[in-house]
Amino acid sequence: MKQHICKISTSIIILSSFLLLVGLFCYKSNDFFTSKAIAISTIAPVNTDTDEMTKVIEDIYKDRNSMFITKDITNLPKYYDVSQKLGKWSLEHEVKRLSYFNDWSCQRNMNYVKVESTPKIRKITNTQRGLRLLVDEYYKFQYTYKNDVNPTTNIFGVGLTHSMDLIKKDEKWVIYSDWYLDCFEDALKSYSGEIKDPKLNIDNKEKYNLQNCPKILPEPKAVTKGKYDKINAIKYADKYCGIPWASGNLKKYNNKYTNYTGIGGNCTNYVSQSMGDKEGGGLEFDGVWHCTYKKYGGTDGTSAWVNADAFKQYLTYSGRGKIIGKGTFKELISPMPDYPCGVIQKLDLGDLICYAKGNDIDHFAIVTGFDSHGYPLVNTHTIDRYHVPWDLGWGDKNIKFYLIHVR
Repeated sequence: MKQHICKISTSIIILSSFLLLVGLFCYKSNDFFTSKAIAISTIAPVNTDTDEMTKVIEDIYKDRNSMFITKDITNLPKYYDVSQKLGKWSLEHEVKRLSYFNDWSCQRNMNYVKVESTPKIRKITNTQRGLRLLVDEYYKFQYTYKNDVNPTTNIFGVGLTHSMDLIKKDEKWVIYSDWYLDCFEDALKSYSGEIKDPKLNIDNKEKYNLQNCPKILPEPKAVTKGKYDKINAIKYADKYCGIPWASGNLKKYNNKYTNYTGIGGNCTNYVSQSMGDKEGGGLEFDGVWHCTYKKYGGTDGTSAWVNADAFKQYLTYSGRGKIIGKGTFKELISPMPDYPCGVIQKLDLGDLICYAKGNDIDHFAIVTGFDSHGYPLVNTHTIDRYHVPWDLGWGDKNIKFYLIHVR
């Protein structure tokens, strides 16, 4: 049995390959691997003004984010030092992301109307080349459905943390390398980072015949103490989603719980909190699924509380959860009697989605809403997601989903 929650996908390349390339001993800091040699301070430190560097990152992100809408990636290479491999890899990863987002939205007949992200610099360090920045990035995506007569704008958010090296070339800051845990990594495997055409092709993938199935949400009802309060579970999941503009909560996560990000992943721990915390769903603990609160913060969670495999087994064998659907994306959206949008239409607020790579349980998410066409939206940790379309980032052919209704 695996001891941790989710296996974290690396971005751009597998980190171990990077270590072999640079041949340097690395240490773990702030959930990122950073070369000690690269981090040595320069004799004459460059300007490390946070406001100046924030403006640099904001300008890069603003132009990059416009490319989700224009589909034109002509300007993207100018922000990277492509004279060396790390800069090339960083650029190629962004090209893959933009290509995947374009294909994903086109297949679902969606249209991005606005994409923005806010950088928050946590730390600046002088290096032999220039600067290393530890940056939290908070995305806000807005999209509509193309054929709607009166389109409704749907919003979702993603939070990322970057370890980014910048250098000056021709008096301008450019990205030397950019490492971050990317929640879309699995979907990028079939994409090339080579820029063959600066204009992304918008019609190069099959279209899914998705039905418009708006979700009619039930009126909130009083819940008996110890039973699962789905509405409060969603409120908790939103409050501690880790994205400030969405949560209104600057604490990011609930400090009374241990954060397993970087030591196995925090996704199952977060879902368990949403379901079981008194502020959340208030589902009563039992001998298998529970956590013990430490006097000075943090928790000791049982395997079923923090481990994705064990949690899935617990839900199904305890009777607290029931698998209402499983399969690939295409299988789950295929129309069936009484469910024109497929078995995915059976999901309710507060239900769960389990993500598997083959037979290996890898990730958990909690359903926190539905968009204007009834498309299920989820919250997760590792990586932080707020009301994100349920399959976004899981495009690999080996991915299967388990839909779990919580009783």
